[in-house]
Amino acid sequence: MVSDPLRLREARRWLVRLVLSAAFTPEDAHSLAVAFGEACANVHRHSYGGRRDGRVDILVAIGDDRVVVTLDHDGQPFDPSRYVPPNLRRPSESGYGLYLIASLVDDVSFTGTESGGRVVLVKRRSAANVGV
Repeated sequence: MVSDPLRLREARRWLVRLVLSAAFTPEDAHSLAVAFGEACANVHRHSYGGRRDGRVDILVAIGDDRVVVTLDHDGQPFDPSRYVPPNLRRPSESGYGLYLIASLVDDVSFTGTESGGRVVLVKRRSAANVGV
């Protein structure tokens, strides 16, 4: 995929279909898709500075109890040590992306790579759907 927001809707739909076909709940699929969309938007906006032609490789690994989505890109890697959580008592126009991602998935991590950065999202199967 490229870092073009216009391609994001198509990628989210593909991810939802994939997760649902593995018998995860619609809620799990939706939560992961929203987090994925926000992560892709952040790569576009922050890692690539708004460029629409940046490489974003997507790897999805589905296990019995979790889905792991890895986004690799050639843009500027995110440094989580510089992240300041939003002050929810003082509304702002932006700055909620990572907060939203972290609230929708069970784990999110950011690392630098030789060529850029990596974002990993982990969504565990809901307890109500374990053993399906």
